[in-house]
Amino acid sequence: MSGVGTAPAPAPGPRIEPLTSGELATATDELLGRCCFPAPPGRISCAVSGGADSLALLALAVASGLQATAVHVDHGLRAGSAVEAATVAAAAARLGAGFEARTVSVDDGQNLEERLRTARFAALPAAVATGHTMDDQAETVLANLLRGSGLDGLAGMAPGPEHPILGLRRAETRALCDTLGLGVFEDPTNDDPRHLRNRIRAELLPLCAEISGRDPVPILARTAALAGDDCEVLDDAADLAVPDPTDAHLLSAAAVPLARRAVRRWLRDVGATAPTTGRGSGHHPPSAADVARVLDVAAGGAVATEVSGGWRVRRSHGRLYASPGVATNVTPVHTDEAAVDAPDWALPAVGPELVSKEALAQRIAELGAAITADYRDDPPLLVAVLKGAMAFVSDLSREIALPVDIDFMAVSSYGSATKTSGVVRIVKDLDAQIEDREVLVVEDIVDSGLTLNYLRRYLQARNPKNVEVCALLVKEGEQRVELDLRYIGFTIPSSFVVGYGLDVDERYRNLPAVHRYRGEKT
Repeated sequence: MSGVGTAPAPAPGPRIEPLTSGELATATDELLGRCCFPAPPGRISCAVSGGADSLALLALAVASGLQATAVHVDHGLRAGSAVEAATVAAAAARLGAGFEARTVSVDDGQNLEERLRTARFAALPAAVATGHTMDDQAETVLANLLRGSGLDGLAGMAPGPEHPILGLRRAETRALCDTLGLGVFEDPTNDDPRHLRNRIRAELLPLCAEISGRDPVPILARTAALAGDDCEVLDDAADLAVPDPTDAHLLSAAAVPLARRAVRRWLRDVGATAPTTGRGSGHHPPSAADVARVLDVAAGGAVATEVSGGWRVRRSHGRLYASPGVATNVTPVHTDEAAVDAPDWALPAVGPELVSKEALAQRIAELGAAITADYRDDPPLLVAVLKGAMAFVSDLSREIALPVDIDFMAVSSYGSATKTSGVVRIVKDLDAQIEDREVLVVEDIVDSGLTLNYLRRYLQARNPKNVEVCALLVKEGEQRVELDLRYIGFTIPSSFVVGYGLDVDERYRNLPAVHRYRGEKT
């Protein structure tokens, strides 16, 4: 469970004399010229964790003549987190700024970093200023590049009232805090190698500096600024070419780069309407694959497609419509959050785990409870699709408190390859009769959806009451046909995965977790 609340202000510590306006002006004068705070007078809320960057943000906001308030969010996951709030409160008092303490509660588990970020921004005021520096901008550009982002990803964060100190370096924010005597809190999670950004900071940027013989941070920041300017021009051109991105005919007639931008902007607007979407929600921007599939729907190449963030896009009477898709109530898993390495015997072909055995057990128990409630009056026949679903159906059936029957089918569209061939073969058919029965297909993974779509029509031809699907994994953005999946375990990125019944050339099914596969692909 997650929650948001307002914490009482921490108990005051020893009295510390406030900084004078002269002291603050002397320390910040040179730095303010490279910041982009709003013109005074006015108010500004600053997200202040207690680190050097956010404390420097607060000091600079006060020095710029704004009425600043430091807002500290306590996740409650670390012992002594109240000390961090006290540090921020003391700094705010010395600077003459306001202070607010807020609390959030987030359960430990899968995607913790993303869920913490989502909860933190949900607790912060709208249009809050953050202490992202030029170093953060460089890390953002590289992270977006590694994720496959286009020009918008290279533009990074836009300078402005919400990112007012992007022109400063981390060394400068640290020096400012030292000069002003502000106590700085060191966040231990910044050294955790499980997180992509931390590895970029500790490994990739130093390697870039070594190879190039120069500091890569200003270069990457300049690239972001140039890309941002180009994005503005292209957005204006896309507005003129495709004023209504739901008009399939306009999209198909526009130049492809402009059509892509129109679709990307529309998908972002669609995502912003979701209750859990918005700044800090953790929803990744639409991928190139998402955009390409939507354009395919607009051109009539497909009737509908699933896109990242839990949405389905379909075409009807020349227009595009977006509605909640298969992933709406499912926690997505992202590759940059993979943590635990594969066991030694599976290395180097098998990468870090995407879904842990603990997360699998918890989600399968939830699915079993839902199926028990839904089918209480008419227990279903579980049809497991071999071989991949063998582990899943075994564990799932034990979580269903009903007298279910189990049968098996073997359907092939992969062979030994890591990409579906699109040609479906029934290798083993059912032994049971399914006429006038409730049928629940238990599938390991859904990517294009072509195999599942074929299987569903094949079973429906035998006149069951209903054919529903329970899929353990769904690859976001891969679906080429409109699907109606009643139960979903997890959504995952468009990566080939192994473990927990999933294989490549019959290997790695016995891994207890789901892992990315990084070996040779056939």
